[in-house]
Amino acid sequence: MGNLDNIDFKKLASQQKSIQMKMRLLALSHFKDGHSRTQIAKFLKVSRTSVNKWVQTFLEDGLDGLQEKPRTGRPAFLNPQQREQLSLYIKNRAEDSSGGRLTGADIHTYIAEEFGKYYHPDSIYYLLNHMGFSWITSRSKHPKQSQQIQDDFKKFKIETILKIHGHMGLERVDVWFQDEARFGQQNTTTRLWAERGSRPRAVKQQQFEYAYLFGSVCPTRGIGEAMVVPWVNKEIMVEHLKQIAAVTEKGRHAVVIMDDAGWHTEDIADEFQNISVIKLPPYSPELNPIEQVWSWLRQHYLANQSFSDYEDIVSKVCSAWNSFLECSTRVSKMCSRRWIELTS
Repeated sequence: MGNLDNIDFKKLASQQKSIQMKMRLLALSHFKDGHSRTQIAKFLKVSRTSVNKWVQTFLEDGLDGLQEKPRTGRPAFLNPQQREQLSLYIKNRAEDSSGGRLTGADIHTYIAEEFGKYYHPDSIYYLLNHMGFSWITSRSKHPKQSQQIQDDFKKFKIETILKIHGHMGLERVDVWFQDEARFGQQNTTTRLWAERGSRPRAVKQQQFEYAYLFGSVCPTRGIGEAMVVPWVNKEIMVEHLKQIAAVTEKGRHAVVIMDDAGWHTEDIADEFQNISVIKLPPYSPELNPIEQVWSWLRQHYLANQSFSDYEDIVSKVCSAWNSFLECSTRVSKMCSRRWIELTS
């Protein structure tokens, strides 16, 4: 039996995470203070029957009797083994190279045929969410892409050591990511907030004026360098490397990671004492985080608008790039990768 005199119900109530348990203990606190059960029901805005039940339970079984009892609930429609089989089926289909995609109807049919269970079509999506699946866009990749080659590249500390001067310690190396992107009158449109049921219209130009943005970022320092030009070639690439060389502090060395574009020749860094170039594996743009920068520029500044001429493109692209660099934390957060930490 429970003893009212030996328990501080208010203190116990303040320590509870469960609202139900807190209410029961507060009811007992009021009861201990001499309030009637009707008064307690009014204080806590509960029924008098509930107060009677809590007091009676405590007097008979003590605090243990007030604890929530396990609720069995309705048994799951699919048992754990069936859920595991369904999960494996969905994962395998997501990685299937034969094309197509699973829909809710396909999964509904699979469950019915494999397990003899019949869900309401709307309940399929609740089940998938409960199992940790979501409807997302897949990432594209080149048919010749090699995951093994990409994984080996991420161990690029050895290649970095071979590229830089022997007397230069890895703690004095800055890693940069470099790429080019084309912006122009054949612009993109994006999703935006609008009134439900409406579809705002954005200009989609048909002209062909454009410019190239040569850009590089150093995630560790949170900085970047860029130039906007009308075309691409080796000479412009060298000029861009001069920008990086100029901001590399004395006594430090810049390792610039880039793809194998035609103008990224092996000799572009020969005239620089403080720059080395490392090429990404073929068909591996996702290893270059500056690709996310191009997406950011389009999403936040350059999409859903028109450009009057080349000068207008240059002006707006420069403005967007400078806006991106205004926050060094954003540069570091968006472009940092654990595998470029040379001294860890």
